[in-house]
Amino acid sequence: METKKTFRIVVADDDLDDQDMIKAAFQKTNDSYEVVPVYNGLQLMDYLFKRESYKHITETPDLIILDLNMPIMDGFDVLSEILHDNVLNKIPIYILSTSWQDRDKQKAIALRARGFYTKPVSLNELKRIFDEVCSVAIKVN
Repeated sequence: METKKTFRIVVADDDLDDQDMIKAAFQKTNDSYEVVPVYNGLQLMDYLFKRESYKHITETPDLIILDLNMPIMDGFDVLSEILHDNVLNKIPIYILSTSWQDRDKQKAIALRARGFYTKPVSLNELKRIFDEVCSVAIKVN
């Protein structure tokens, strides 16, 4: 019997309400997705490098959803650090931010983010975005 691979998604966002809405949208997209929330860029890097409280992590995530505006380490700093790691830079990263600034989008794409979305206000719109993102990311993995 073949075991189905779990699709792991790490969500880096400092807003707990946004984390909850993102998790709900992913579960509405596919209830078998494993969604792991982290509060800021430093926690994301600890997760990716299996440091601190994430030493038990054995898998690399299949997808990262990244906010730009976070305390301690913002999304641009995360993208810059991941860009220079030959293993981590293969993980699809999509920006989900409140920013509407074209310069933020251009900078994120230059740092190899696969896509840039402005945070929607509805769960259905967020689900539509994640349907699109996951259909591409799953094909890549």
